[in-house]
Amino acid sequence: MAISRFWNQLYSAIVFLLVCGMVSTLSAKPNQKKLPQTGKAILHFRPEGMKAGDVIPFFWKGSYHLFYLEGPDWGHIVSQDLLHWQELPKALVKGADPQGPDWESIWTGSIVEHNGTFFLFYTGKNSNDPLGDQKVMQARSTDLIHWEKHPEYTFYADGKIYWNKTINGAIDNKQIYHHQAFRDPHVVWNPKEKIWWLALHSVSTDGSSPNVGLYTSTDLTRWTPHTPLIIYPNSVSGDCPDVFALDDLWNVNCADYHYMQVDKTGTLNPKIRPYDCGDLRVAKTMYDGKRRILIGWIGDYKDSSDNGSYEWGGSLSMPRELYADENNQLCQRPVKEVLRLFSETKFQAKNVDLNTAISIPQNYLLTATLDPDTTRSVATINFRESADGDEAYRLTIDFNTQEISIGSKYKTYKRSCDFDPLKPLRVQLFIDGTIAECFIDDAYCFTMRIYDLTEGNLSFLSTSPELTVGKVSVKTIR
Repeated sequence: MAISRFWNQLYSAIVFLLVCGMVSTLSAKPNQKKLPQTGKAILHFRPEGMKAGDVIPFFWKGSYHLFYLEGPDWGHIVSQDLLHWQELPKALVKGADPQGPDWESIWTGSIVEHNGTFFLFYTGKNSNDPLGDQKVMQARSTDLIHWEKHPEYTFYADGKIYWNKTINGAIDNKQIYHHQAFRDPHVVWNPKEKIWWLALHSVSTDGSSPNVGLYTSTDLTRWTPHTPLIIYPNSVSGDCPDVFALDDLWNVNCADYHYMQVDKTGTLNPKIRPYDCGDLRVAKTMYDGKRRILIGWIGDYKDSSDNGSYEWGGSLSMPRELYADENNQLCQRPVKEVLRLFSETKFQAKNVDLNTAISIPQNYLLTATLDPDTTRSVATINFRESADGDEAYRLTIDFNTQEISIGSKYKTYKRSCDFDPLKPLRVQLFIDGTIAECFIDDAYCFTMRIYDLTEGNLSFLSTSPELTVGKVSVKTIR
């Protein structure tokens, strides 16, 4: 089936979804119990003594479930408010057979509900498996807590020896994928075509072209391959695709905070755009009936140093709301639950003088408005600044080039933005331990690890004296 036809079907599906409100994760299940909230509020969950990896979010009847990679297995936490998390038993553990399909590890996947049963699709990883290294596997549950694997529904990458005829049907040599990059299945219902779609990270059989592969099914057990939804340049990762509808567009997000969209004609827009900048990885989304919520992981740095190398896994990001602006660009803003959590004011002023050090707590939410009054302004916010002012983490906004960056003396993350250089910008900067998350005008988001400077002052600088820093507040969690 041609890609253009699939994208037209995809666009038709979103129209149907918006009209009928058919969201599989919101279906009712009468015996689903509400779990208690325990412990204090946690902005950045991390399993004790472990790292959290790829997140698989799932909303069900008032509860936010986060499944995540924990070592070779899947961890599981749940919350009713996105702040207080209860740890549940591991959802899945790797297989016991050294020759089995998931003996080395269990990788990313997705969850859907159908007719009272939850279907969990995941990546089985074992380089010793004679049928192939990576493959799509399945588990099922009736309560989201206890899962039973169904290895009989496993399917491998298409190809001469990586093929299950019962599940995949006849071979089409134009629709074959390579078995060593065949992972991260994401399943979504297409109500217009009345068929399930499975998108996953794959490459061509010669290994030359990363892409988002596509399969379809009517029963969640037998899957038919099709030509890829997207073929990326080699510099782009297709890992962990997240396919979802937002307003009247479909989006395909992948691991390194980029996305592509389908326009209103059903045509894929070839432009690859970022929705974040910095240390956020493998963010995925869930819809709770009112908004789309995004959570990813923020990787550790070797030796817990700003100059260390970036490592796989770490702490989960704070939950953010993902939405599309008037130009259909994906934007992020803090969820209201997080904003309400910061209720104790430590500093507040209508206007703040430039180059003035402000003593503030170690962890906080800074809210400030920067009014440039001229396009020549370059504004900098120093945070965790040393007493002599020589060291600090810096958030810089260039009103002339419309570039925003965040960084330390070792690294800088920068992205081009699209804002009016003569209008005030609102900055929300969350500092929590070794993590900084910054939102500009509820649109542009920056995420960064901050290790070396554990405390310090706050100050505002500018290349132009016309810059006004107003409506400044620093709040902490009560």
